Amino acid sequence: MPRSRRAAHRVSPDAEMEEDGLERFSAVTENYLLCLYRLWEDTVTPTVTQLTDAIKQLPPTEGLGSSVPSVAGMTRRMQKQGLVDIGSDKRIRLTRKGFEGGEDIARRHRLAEWLVVRILEMDLECAYIEAHRLEHGISGELEARLRERLGYPEKSPFGRPIPGAGAPPLPPNCITLDTAAKDAEYLVERIPEEDRNLLKFLDEAQIVPESRVSVAEATPYLGVMTVSTPRTRVSMGFNVAQQILVRPVEEEEEPVHQ
Repeated sequence: MPRSRRAAHRVSPDAEMEEDGLERFSAVTENYLLCLYRLWEDTVTPTVTQLTDAIKQLPPTEGLGSSVPSVAGMTRRMQKQGLVDIGSDKRIRLTRKGFEGGEDIARRHRLAEWLVVRILEMDLECAYIEAHRLEHGISGELEARLRERLGYPEKSPFGRPIPGAGAPPLPPNCITLDTAAKDAEYLVERIPEEDRNLLKFLDEAQIVPESRVSVAEATPYLGVMTVSTPRTRVSMGFNVAQQILVRPVEEEEEPVHQ
């Protein structure tokens, strides 16, 4: 059983116990834990301002206050719950309990994304928002059934690892697309998931995890590059390419010619 699903000995005032004895936090706390866990995956130890920026990327339907004072107040509350530690450098770090809670909600969120895309057959651009609506209601039993039905995926549809599934936080040979060599072939590892319009653009161009891409042209002084995909050739800004992680195509991944 993954660490994040172990029962806690004490239940905080902001949490409740499921029928299977697992601690579950409020939806607001889970959203904060998810944001902090994602920042940890990206090797960011955030200040309140950085966490506020991350909270602002959540769907408006989550109903979270996104002002700096609001976020600061919530982090102090989470500190009292033993979920985060605010250091002398003013940076926010997950405690062991908070990290386990972050793993838990990240796993439910990413399984919910697959539920939306693979089982409900909705467009990829819908997965992020719909998963936020579903994640808080997924019980331990439903989570186990989802994993089985989905074939035990290791990563989300956007390329982020599903905690406890065995995938590393990030393969060591990944780079951002804006730094890719011209005409070299890469596999897409991860794409941003928060911007619905951007997701639609990437999905239509087939710039999605495990698709092959190459940089046809790059003009750094204009901040624009042209990317070739199996489906088309598109132009994008360097600011978008910086959010797309790719890895070189290894020799064993090359198609075998008979």
